[in-house]
Amino acid sequence: MKVQIKVMNRQGAETERVFLSEMKDVRTSKEVLAEIFRGKQAVGNDNKTMIRCGEDKDFYGVTTKAQIIGWVENRLGKEL
Repeated sequence: MKVQIKVMNRQGAETERVFLSEMKDVRTSKEVLAEIFRGKQAVGNDNKTMIRCGEDKDFYGVTTKAQIIGWVENRLGKEL
């Protein structure tokens, strides 16, 4: 399944940064989680994370590790 990730620092920061990533063949939520954490390190601590899975038209905001894993696992289950 294809997953797109967008990590942005909060608006109003001195420097605005965005981390964009697209993963073509995701098989586990661990892969997505690792990529999200890579983005958070690139952007900084105060950030907003959004993901889009498969054929989703919109990005969805996720906050916690449990939300990320749950969202991706749910979508992977639908792809099978």
